[in-house]
Amino acid sequence: MDTSNVRQHAEAHGQAVVRGDLDAVTADCVPELRPQVPEVAKALPQPTTSAEILSVEDAGDHALVEIRYSGDRDTVTIRSRWEEREGEGRPLIAQADPS
Repeated sequence: MDTSNVRQHAEAHGQAVVRGDLDAVTADCVPELRPQVPEVAKALPQPTTSAEILSVEDAGDHALVEIRYSGDRDTVTIRSRWEEREGEGRPLIAQADPS
């Protein structure tokens, strides 16, 4: 897994969250995760004003990414699993959990 590529996509994903671009946020997820995006979004600060990549870890066939989302009053860290799937051409989020 190319962690520098994953980091680039994770940074763009975090900025999409800050912008409130739900279409871009959803497109960063594997199809089976997309219906869960609104539920994960409920865990984020409202409004979300910044996103910081805390870590990108190579785990063999996938990468584990932690992003800290901050708002005016609170912060939430989302730990996500990014995978490269055949035909997608870029890493996508396969799992995301607030921690």
